[in-house]
Amino acid sequence: MKAKLRPEDIYSKQLSWLCIEPMLVSVRGRDMAAKTEIYRQLHEGQQALFLFYSYHNHTKSLAEFYWFSAYNIIEIKSWNGIKNGMRFFHLDEMVNVLEQIESLIKDKNKVGEEWREVLATDLDKDPILLQRTEMLYAAYQTVAQAAIAHMNEMILQNQELYLEIE
Repeated sequence: MKAKLRPEDIYSKQLSWLCIEPMLVSVRGRDMAAKTEIYRQLHEGQQALFLFYSYHNHTKSLAEFYWFSAYNIIEIKSWNGIKNGMRFFHLDEMVNVLEQIESLIKDKNKVGEEWREVLATDLDKDPILLQRTEMLYAAYQTVAQAAIAHMNEMILQNQELYLEIE
């Protein structure tokens, strides 16, 4: 399963997104079984892009970043997959930031073996959590841009695995 791209898209700063967009759009709003089915049809590099962008595209604000990180860690348990995908692309700095995010979420929301309900409004009620989340969000935004550029370069070097030219 490969994305069909126009020749002018090959050098886009959005190349990695364009290579996984059709797969993610096809499962938008569908249940986890449908998402898992598409995911399993992808090779390891595509799976890394799938999980990264399913997370990254939900980090447009601080509250969304906090809540969606917790959602991926606690509810859908995709966090290790996201980290492994970043390892696939040799993005150690991104893995480090993701591990810091995971620590923040666990420190705030895990009591023993139980998780408390995570709300985007948690940030409004806890100034220390807000400050730590702001710092991690800034770090994430920086490493995410570098990660995307690196993934784009890896895709350019291995186009036959990710895309077809229309």
